[in-house]
Amino acid sequence: MVYQLDFDERALKEWRKLVSPVREQFKKKIAQVLKAPRIEANRLSH
Repeated sequence: MVYQLDFDERALKEWRKLVSPVREQFKKKIAQVLKAPRIEANRLSH
């Protein structure tokens, strides 16, 4: 199953303010999380 990410308008404005290299890093990570959102190592707490 593939998930979709919808940006809130305010978040999209912030996204566009990011410099390109940082935005690309986030884009790669978001793509990974959308493919496999439940990776045990990515948990915030145990």
